[in-house]
Amino acid sequence: MKNMQNSAMSDLIYQFFLYKLNSLNSILEVYKERTNPALQLLRSHHVNREQKHYLLLLFRQAQEVERNIFLEKQLVIHILMDLNPNFHDML
Repeated sequence: MKNMQNSAMSDLIYQFFLYKLNSLNSILEVYKERTNPALQLLRSHHVNREQKHYLLLLFRQAQEVERNIFLEKQLVIHILMDLNPNFHDML
C-alpha cells in the first residue's frame, strides 16, 4: 500500500513538472512573439537615437528574461530526468 502511495505521489510530482515545462515553453513563445516587433525596429533606419536607446534597453531586458526562463527550464528538465531516467529520450 505504501509503495502505491509513493508511486502515485511520484507520478503527481512528475506531472506537475511536465506541466511546468510546458508552461515555460508557452511563456517563452508568447514573450518572443511580443518582443520581436520592437526588436525588429532596432534594425530599422527610421528610428532616432533616443528610440534606439530605449529599444536597446528592451533588447537587454528581453535577453535577461529569456535567459532566466531558459535556466528555469534547465532546472525543470533536470528534475524530470531525476524522476524518470527515460525522460531525456523523450526530448
